[in-house]
Amino acid sequence: MGVDTRELQGFDDLIRKLRAVVPAMRKRVIRNALAAGGRIVRDEAKRLAPVLQNPTPYRTRGLLKKSLTVRTSKVARRAGDVGVFVNVKPLKVGRGAKNPRDPYYWSFVNFGTKKMAARPFLSKAADKLPQALNVFKTKIGEWFAKTERSGKVTP
Repeated sequence: MGVDTRELQGFDDLIRKLRAVVPAMRKRVIRNALAAGGRIVRDEAKRLAPVLQNPTPYRTRGLLKKSLTVRTSKVARRAGDVGVFVNVKPLKVGRGAKNPRDPYYWSFVNFGTKKMAARPFLSKAADKLPQALNVFKTKIGEWFAKTERSGKVTP
């Protein structure tokens, strides 16, 4: 089972401007802008996620779609960076195959198994990253314009 990660580059000027902003403020502004872009990818993944046609006692129809979220990256935070990711949010309590609210099987669906063909809804949603990048740039640009206009640095 593999993990599909993609990195966007080419933001030297933006990074220089953001370094001039107070670190706590910078993290909040960047996280909000990244999350806005992540929602584009999440919405596409929701559109592409397969829906169970024949419900069983241990599977809930539409659970994969409902469980897709944009979350803050703990790995990036620990490294001193800001990051978000789109993924299926696991159930915190009561995990297991017999719990109809646990989407543990998302990776089997997305990547496939020996006995089941892959239906890659998350990987295909990553094709929306250029659009997500434009949303990110727009949100950051709006924040800079607002800050320069008002003279106040607020998220």
